[in-house]
Amino acid sequence: MIFSVNNGEYTIWIPIYTLDDDSYDTYFYRGLLIIELILSIFAFLFIVTSGYIIITTRAFHTNMNSLYAYFVISWMFSGVGNSLTTPYIIGTWKVDDNSTNYRSWWTDDVAEMTPIKSIQEAWPLFLGGFLTWYYMFVMTTCLFIMSLERICASYFIGNYENTSRLYLFFLLFLFQQFIILTSIYLVFCNRVHFIPVVSFLLFLNILAVLLFCGNRQYNLKIIRKFKKKPVQQSGRFYTLPVRFQAKENLRVFNLTVRVFVCGFVMIMCALILVIVITFKCVSSWDTFLTYCFNNIVHLNPLIICPVLIFSVSTWSKALLHSRLPIIDKITKITFIDLPAALPAQNIQQETETYFSQLKNVWEK
Repeated sequence: MIFSVNNGEYTIWIPIYTLDDDSYDTYFYRGLLIIELILSIFAFLFIVTSGYIIITTRAFHTNMNSLYAYFVISWMFSGVGNSLTTPYIIGTWKVDDNSTNYRSWWTDDVAEMTPIKSIQEAWPLFLGGFLTWYYMFVMTTCLFIMSLERICASYFIGNYENTSRLYLFFLLFLFQQFIILTSIYLVFCNRVHFIPVVSFLLFLNILAVLLFCGNRQYNLKIIRKFKKKPVQQSGRFYTLPVRFQAKENLRVFNLTVRVFVCGFVMIMCALILVIVITFKCVSSWDTFLTYCFNNIVHLNPLIICPVLIFSVSTWSKALLHSRLPIIDKITKITFIDLPAALPAQNIQQETETYFSQLKNVWEK
């Protein structure tokens, strides 16, 4: 929704469709709100559990582990943002103590903009909108950043797993923040048209898929060359460390491809819904479609986190043997009739042994 502040002095764009929507006075939408609240609690539990597992259990290079942890924990911005904007959407809190019939996701028509005297009169609404924008751009840029991290792994293929290279994580993190904050400035201050924003996000995610697939083919090519040439031959592509790194890059691809596909599909679904809502293709369903869009954004951890954790065997094993009280009770009930499994320490030792053996190869 576009707000015209102080008689058009400037405009603000936040990711909501309506204010004081009387649709939420019906039992149907009240029921949907209750369902959303319950699912939000589960999403929070998923985030805490997944974040704990990713931070405490090494499954990938430190840089990739850290990026995954940041992507997961950043949901907190959405949680706070959604909590601040929802009361205005359903009419519990009002702007200027007046209800409004303005309905739009984005518009360049001044007559369709929602007038407001000052953003200070409804600062929780605009703070919530800013935080929601932040999380939305984190999610729509994460695939691109992940693909860049894998490009770095291939570029430093001689010894990437053997060195921490934390500077790469900070560079990738700062680069993503630059994209996010620049994008937020352009959309929050309504400096850019709706179509360029959607086009940019589409381009970024399609590029991420191309980079990800291209990187996989690059590493497959290295392994094929290694098989064709004797190990003793010199050259960058025929050394044993390079072969190990290429196999590690492919392992990462195979483990994360489900997450990548799932994230890409959800981003595309969200963008399609935004386009339908903005151009009012099905105006009678706008409130419901907006509800669906908000929950694709806000409740995506219910899908992404299980896919992420159970796609990576190290993390799934760590989850089953987690010492978190809730997980511990669930696993005791669920697996009470199963044979005793290895302790959590052995799972970590298994992963550390893999990386230690890899390190020994580089030192030879």
